[in-house]
Amino acid sequence: MNALRSPLRRDPVLAMIGLVVLAASVTAATDTGQVINAVTWPTLTALCGVAALNGFRIRRNPHNTTVERRMWGSVSLATTIFLVSDIWQFAMFLRAPESTASALGGPVYSVGVLAGTLCMVVALLAMPLRLGTRHERVRFLLDAATVLVFAATLGCYFTATAGEAGIAGAGRIFSLLLGPAIYMVAVFALIKLLLMPVKPFTPLAGTLMSLSAAFEGAATGFRPWLVAQGHIPWQQGATIIAVAALAAAARVEHLRTRSGRPNPSQSSRRPYSLLPYAAVAGTFALLIGVLAVDGWQRPTWIVVAGSAISSALVVARQLVAFADNAHLLELLDAKVAELHMSLAARDRLAAELEHLAFHDTLTGLANRAFFQRHLDDHGGRRAVLLIDLDGFKPINDNYGHAAGDAVLVSVAARLRAFAGPGDLVARLGGDEFAVLTAGPLTAAEAQTLAVALATEIRQPMTIRGCEIRVGASVGVATGRDGQSGAELLHDADTAMYRQKADNRHRYGQLGVDLSEVASSGEPLRT
Repeated sequence: MNALRSPLRRDPVLAMIGLVVLAASVTAATDTGQVINAVTWPTLTALCGVAALNGFRIRRNPHNTTVERRMWGSVSLATTIFLVSDIWQFAMFLRAPESTASALGGPVYSVGVLAGTLCMVVALLAMPLRLGTRHERVRFLLDAATVLVFAATLGCYFTATAGEAGIAGAGRIFSLLLGPAIYMVAVFALIKLLLMPVKPFTPLAGTLMSLSAAFEGAATGFRPWLVAQGHIPWQQGATIIAVAALAAAARVEHLRTRSGRPNPSQSSRRPYSLLPYAAVAGTFALLIGVLAVDGWQRPTWIVVAGSAISSALVVARQLVAFADNAHLLELLDAKVAELHMSLAARDRLAAELEHLAFHDTLTGLANRAFFQRHLDDHGGRRAVLLIDLDGFKPINDNYGHAAGDAVLVSVAARLRAFAGPGDLVARLGGDEFAVLTAGPLTAAEAQTLAVALATEIRQPMTIRGCEIRVGASVGVATGRDGQSGAELLHDADTAMYRQKADNRHRYGQLGVDLSEVASSGEPLRT
């Protein structure tokens, strides 16, 4: 939008529109009726011509979106209708410049204004609001209804209290019946322009169109009151400013589309609008002002009814908001519960994966990786007992791996039962096991523990209905300060192989074959 500032400042059409607005404001403020009567209709004719021409150019620009071309085409059509009615009324003014009807507009002018306004409101009604959910549409309708109630209250009160002063014939009927309706249409246009999230015009053009709707609403809605109070120049000045703002909006949008610049992205819409609350405050302010100035009169009931209806609509809007908040809280709770479940499942999966990574799937003992890591972290002066089963291979060869697995599970259970509190028992692989003691041991204590452990493993075990024995070669190593876990495990491994060689020599002299199935003498049933 910054790039448009220089062309806007240099544009002669916008400069002339600005001068017209300044002149109309000064003339209307000073209530110089004769001056403004002479310039109202030619000025309105020129301004409507500018708006119609620029709207038509925007409508013909193929680079604009469908919504932009449709809306500005409707603006061009409406201002063309205004242009025709203004030319007609200018001719009537030249014939009878002193009459009130010439200054305010006759029946033909009134019909033209009504037709052009209807054209505009139909375009606005057809314009997509792009409200995604049903709740958003309900909120918009309640907000719009609240502001419209305030506008209706304001217009009806001043219309009812204006009387018939200065208005006669068809002009009087139009002012009392169609005036408030057109005023409400203009207010609705302003509401939609302010509340719609995505707009088919630049922010500057939207501001000018909102200004146009506001002044047109004031000029038409308060027309009976202004006439009754003798402020006809105010009504004429407001009409000129309204049309000038519309012409300026069309010109600004045409300059933007002609330059090929895209429509600046709209700022994100707030989840709430202050407009309906301002309308409620305005209604109650009107009620207080009416009671303070005129006291309680029959038209005061209009303001009271408007206050009650607008308050009820705001309460309904709040109830909808509360329902939306409750729904959002339910969704949030569901998401939080789902997240907790996901985190719990993740934690369970992580624990399972960690257990699988560091534990033997057959026996449930720690595996070599976990034992080595624990040994590196907590070795020190502790003792390591490395166990290798004697006579295990013939069991696998003769009776199958299922019997061998059962022997390994039984040995693991005996190691768990034998180990003390804090001792770590692991299966390093195959038929090789290890124990890391919880505290330091002397060499003699560790050796005594190894003998007791080997004796425990050699006890008969029942495998699938038969008793079977396996031997155990246990190597012992006691740690010392500064010794690494790998060195300690290597020392235990060396001691274990010495023990295995000694067992073979000793049991070979005794004639004991540890690979034989003993005790029952019955073969394992497969």
